[in-house]
Amino acid sequence: MASLRSSAFLTRCIASSSRSTVLRVSARSLTATRSTFAESGPSGIETALRNGLKQAMKSKDRPAIVVHKAILADITNAAKSTPNPNDPLDEVQVVQTVRKSIAARAVAAEQYAPSAPGAHEENHANLLAEIDVLQSYLPQGPSDEQLKLEVETIIKGLPEDVRSSKSVQGAVMKSLWENLGESSKYADKKQVGKMVSDMLKTL
Repeated sequence: MASLRSSAFLTRCIASSSRSTVLRVSARSLTATRSTFAESGPSGIETALRNGLKQAMKSKDRPAIVVHKAILADITNAAKSTPNPNDPLDEVQVVQTVRKSIAARAVAAEQYAPSAPGAHEENHANLLAEIDVLQSYLPQGPSDEQLKLEVETIIKGLPEDVRSSKSVQGAVMKSLWENLGESSKYADKKQVGKMVSDMLKTL
């Protein structure tokens, strides 16, 4: 009987030791994973923006300092809203953030345009200058001419039943992204969607 109790006690000890070992290994694995994520640096565009800010501060270019600080703050805030807020945004996410910032400035610039009720020449010029600065950091994607040609080719190659269906835009967009490959990451999806929609209306 004593031998059985001793055996049971030994079994529990081994099981407890095994669980402790697993937990220690898991903890080390988690730490290593976090370390790997922490070591992944910012995207090339974000790095270029930070270097641009340093250069603007060095040359005391106040307007350039303002726009660089603003977009870097946008990127930081965008990263905080992701599932992994401690990780930097990847290249595509940074591009999306910069494009969003450009779009916001474009809307504001229209409100200050010479023909607008709230026309303000200086504000309008400043916003357009900021847009130019931000656009200079975006990677070169397919041009409007390339996109139009690609869309025209896709539409012409669609079967008649697809061209007349309600899902035709989705079919065109899917084929377009597949044909563009890697460069599709740098295309403005909202703008391309509008282009496809407008072209389909002419059928």
